[in-house]
Amino acid sequence: MQRTHTQEYPHQANEAVLWKAFKEGDRAAFAELVELYYPQLLNYGVRFQRDREFVKDCLHDLLLELWNRRQRLDDVHVVKVYLLKSLRRKVLKESTRLKWFREAHEVSDDYAFEVQFAIETYLISREVQHEDLVRLRTRLERLTKRQREAIYLRFYQDLDYDAIAGVMSIQVHSAVNLVYEALKLLRRNWFLSLLIWILPLNP
Repeated sequence: MQRTHTQEYPHQANEAVLWKAFKEGDRAAFAELVELYYPQLLNYGVRFQRDREFVKDCLHDLLLELWNRRQRLDDVHVVKVYLLKSLRRKVLKESTRLKWFREAHEVSDDYAFEVQFAIETYLISREVQHEDLVRLRTRLERLTKRQREAIYLRFYQDLDYDAIAGVMSIQVHSAVNLVYEALKLLRRNWFLSLLIWILPLNP
């Protein structure tokens, strides 16, 4: 009797087990992983490239490559981090290859990473217009692309510093510094408390 997707892999199944089964050619395990992480991966990808269809193509190609190379892949215990890192590399590589960006090296700040912080959305939706909002926007705009990405991974994707370092291909202390320096800049504005409070609401 053929195994069904829901019978073999409940939603809370261990991702390491799913990954191992996927490597062995189990399509149901692969489908479970895609179902679990596709929305988060797409949400992350569009921060680098606003063209959603371009990101979808990159994600589709990545998933196809993973399936075709499954037997040669290493064992992975934190699948989310592995997939985020892989998609990051894929989008930046394809963006550079197609010359959609002037330059997009992973080791610099010269790549696009856009994220409208939820506090901005919250205040704008309520037509809040005063100098405090202007100051907040000014401070957010002063964050480097890498600081924005680190903040996004920390609060939107709920990753710890080890995971952030893994995704961004940097040292752990660098990940800590990126988040620390970003928050230190924002802390000068009283909106920081609102930022931390509202941030997870609109990923």
